[in-house]
Amino acid sequence: MNSIGSFFKWFGRNRRIQVIFIILVLSLPLFLIIYGIILPVRNYKPSPASSTVAMGSTDTTGIASVRIDDAQLAEVRTIIRKENEKAFQKNRLSLAEKDSIYMVLDLPDSLLILEIKGVAVKKTKILDMEISNRFALIPHENLLPWISEPFTLARDLSTIPKSPIVIKQAPKDTIEAAKTSSAPQLPDSTGVFYTFYFDRNLLVEVEQANPPEEDVMERVKAYRSIKRKESTRSVIHMLKKPQQNDQPMMIKLVVSDVDARAMYRAVPTKTHLILKL
Repeated sequence: MNSIGSFFKWFGRNRRIQVIFIILVLSLPLFLIIYGIILPVRNYKPSPASSTVAMGSTDTTGIASVRIDDAQLAEVRTIIRKENEKAFQKNRLSLAEKDSIYMVLDLPDSLLILEIKGVAVKKTKILDMEISNRFALIPHENLLPWISEPFTLARDLSTIPKSPIVIKQAPKDTIEAAKTSSAPQLPDSTGVFYTFYFDRNLLVEVEQANPPEEDVMERVKAYRSIKRKESTRSVIHMLKKPQQNDQPMMIKLVVSDVDARAMYRAVPTKTHLILKL
């Protein structure tokens, strides 16, 4: 106890040590952010190990260190856009040869599309979107192999059932059956929130634009609770292993409740997705 008391007395008298201690305490969060988030994301390769280095450079450091003028920058952007378009069209051709429905997420045009054999059967306008910062931080030569193959849906999480269930009481006779209304059923109540989990760590979250109604808030709260736990686990794993290659790449889409519900129920359980950046 005497040694501890002596230490605090010495610490209280030494202003220089106090300043150094405060600087270290304030620098710790910054160090954790750089070590646990910025550096891992900058070096993250969302695709398998094979990635192509662009413009003949030997590494991403060399690319970042080269200064280019506006004309050269425009040319680089054109090359990137054409490479992305080539990968997109190649994926469409490969899925057009099959008979199953697949999804197209067109970020530049803000569209979520269902296609079969290259023909669009449903187009949904994206009202708002939120894209993970990793897309902007990861070099193009690492992103290109990642989007050069269609993504496969592994599972989903939703606040609504895949198929609507309508419960009706059977009529006793033909007279009662004739009295039964044949009008179309009203759409489900609002509260449409779901996440598509694709392979290669792609997450596509879809939610309705209008606020959910009170009668579905319990389901929405349960869904959001699961998503918060997933986010917490992701951050913890990233801090434990900054160089991991399984960090989620998240895209959140906001659409109307009618479009969100229709899209979810029309998508096959083992569908594919083409991502256009």
